[in-house]
Amino acid sequence: MTKTKNALGIDVRVANPNQAEVVRRTTETEIRCRVHSGKRQKWNLDTGLNFLNHMIEELAFFSELNLDAVVKSPRFLLAHTVVEDTGLTLGKAFYELATARGNGTGIRGFGSAQCVLDEALCEARVSFEGRVGVYISRHARRFGWVEDVQEEFLESFFQGFAQSMRLTIHLDLLRADDPHHLWEACFRSFGSAMRELLKPDEWRKSGISGVKGTLD
Repeated sequence: MTKTKNALGIDVRVANPNQAEVVRRTTETEIRCRVHSGKRQKWNLDTGLNFLNHMIEELAFFSELNLDAVVKSPRFLLAHTVVEDTGLTLGKAFYELATARGNGTGIRGFGSAQCVLDEALCEARVSFEGRVGVYISRHARRFGWVEDVQEEFLESFFQGFAQSMRLTIHLDLLRADDPHHLWEACFRSFGSAMRELLKPDEWRKSGISGVKGTLD
């Protein structure tokens, strides 16, 4: 199915309970994202930023969904734009998958998880009920950079994701001595929480996690 482009400039190419594919085109980037369930496949991840590719593969592995994310630019790639716009586009794909499943079998609509990588410890909590917000509590020290990405840009990824999925995200960055470990633990916990959110739940069929029963 194909839908009209939304206010964020995103075309929805496919949307059903098993997969969603979306494309976002602006003067700065063209981003194609696909989310699909089923047997694990090889993921096509090419954002132009190595660490962002790695974080999306962590999201795929821990959400137990196949993810593709390909970024092109008609001019030049700007790291902040790439990270935030990829979050926007991927969040829209998750939105389409979640709403298709919610209207079908029903989904749980919320989830939480705590994950570690060596000394790093992070926790994520998510709720799908049309209330957009990203709340990051940081107890681990700020490092500035992680590989080829600034930490602030990774926070922007979640801002974009929440905006287009209409999701509430709470992230607690609890402990870390290494920035790579910190953010990998963060994306692990986020992916695990999203896996819980998307679990079938007939009780909530055609509804969301809150009692109001609608995203609007």
